[in-house]
Amino acid sequence: MSSNQESFLLYEDTAGYDLWLKLLLGGILAFTLVMGFFLLSVDKIGAYIFLGVTVFDALLFYAILPQRYQIWTDRVRIVLGRPLAVNIPLATIQEARSASGSKAFAYWGVRFATSLRNVVEIVRHRGWNFVISPSNRELFLERLAEALKTLSNN
Repeated sequence: MSSNQESFLLYEDTAGYDLWLKLLLGGILAFTLVMGFFLLSVDKIGAYIFLGVTVFDALLFYAILPQRYQIWTDRVRIVLGRPLAVNIPLATIQEARSASGSKAFAYWGVRFATSLRNVVEIVRHRGWNFVISPSNRELFLERLAEALKTLSNN
């Protein structure tokens, strides 16, 4: 895609979150919040530390966990908490394929998978490979294949 052409959004999907991950993240936040309130009557400094950790963790989870996956005419965009995002140029993608749920945990590359189901592996010519988990894996892969084909035809 030449630099004078505009980029357009072709497809967007939400990140699929498994129940176990929601419970784990919620449990971490709930634990530090409950401990903070419990310590208010015993140790105010400790309580403020726990409450601060709760806020910090919530902001951290928001910032680094994927919200959406977008396919543009020139890139795949992993939308994190505002204003953060990761762009993967389509020209660097060798292939995208379905992957096993184990790659959500153990993978030599960047893991943005939030579900053991619907795991997609993005293999690149250069740069780090990615593992993501859009809500609709089949449609995501179909649209990404179309975008890659269109890019290679230009």
